[in-house]
Amino acid sequence: MLLGMMGGLGRMGWSYSLPETIVHHGACMVGGFLGSLIALEKIVPLKKPIFFIGPLMSAASLLCFIAGQTYMAILMLCLSSIVLCLVYGFYLFRNYSLYLTIALAGALCWAVGNVLLFSKLFYPKAFPWWMAFVLLTVCSERLELSKFLPVSRLAKKIFIFFLMTFIAGIALPFHLGGNYVAGLALVGIALWLMRYDVISITLKKKGLQAFTARALLAGYVALILTGIFLISLNNTSYSYDSIVHTFFLGFAMAMIFAHGPLILPGLLGWLVKPFHALFYLPLSLLFVSLLIRLLANANLIAFAYRIYSGWLSVTAILLYFVFMLTFMVKGIRHAKVK
Repeated sequence: MLLGMMGGLGRMGWSYSLPETIVHHGACMVGGFLGSLIALEKIVPLKKPIFFIGPLMSAASLLCFIAGQTYMAILMLCLSSIVLCLVYGFYLFRNYSLYLTIALAGALCWAVGNVLLFSKLFYPKAFPWWMAFVLLTVCSERLELSKFLPVSRLAKKIFIFFLMTFIAGIALPFHLGGNYVAGLALVGIALWLMRYDVISITLKKKGLQAFTARALLAGYVALILTGIFLISLNNTSYSYDSIVHTFFLGFAMAMIFAHGPLILPGLLGWLVKPFHALFYLPLSLLFVSLLIRLLANANLIAFAYRIYSGWLSVTAILLYFVFMLTFMVKGIRHAKVK
């Protein structure tokens, strides 16, 4: 994650001594960080050590990027995504469910994106499929939780239709209208989640539940913006930047902030659910940084502010994980005292 963020700052103009992570900032963040995190979340409960080779390979891809072994790094990501597909296949073999099928489709999209990058070395070809990987993974998690709510069969069919429409949109060339199809689908998915997710209940709660709901809601708003940008922005480099970072910084990172207190302690084997009102600080900084970036990309403020938005994003993410670790340790100590 640190290497990916430093590479991102390098792309914005910061002088930095690892040029390969600047070029491959996207692969470091999506594959090296998000891919490893998602895989670990699913592999740890299985207690099948053989599957750990997947996140180990995605993490090792970072070392290959640093060493300048680009094709070896991308090959590692390809193999890691295949292992994740096998993990979901193992889950489905034991107990079929719709949400796991969606998660498997997401892992397949990650594999498609990695293979496209390996064959073309052209990130705009891979990124839509990586977006689908993150989107379908999140949607599978939220759909699993919605089983506690009265979601009708028709509503679920509409949700699946939106997801399939998004996949169709990214498969279509943008000059044939793929961006319009994908953008409309993202708006539909976000509105569905706002209507049927448990946030409709947990927004009224307090503490961790309220924080999780607000982080999710902020992420869904970012997802709507991503869809609008796909539909409306011209085909320029900074339009691409706005689309990619509204999705990955606004939506994906908000999902991490929301799920982190529930997932990260479990990965470490700690029976705590850390929370403090301070968690709202990095969440707020994250979206302020995104707003500054979008305004600078649109030339509504000085373009030089982009680098400050980058530093603010990095500060928000690091601050979040510092708070997480601090309050996890505090929770463990408090439990031992009891």
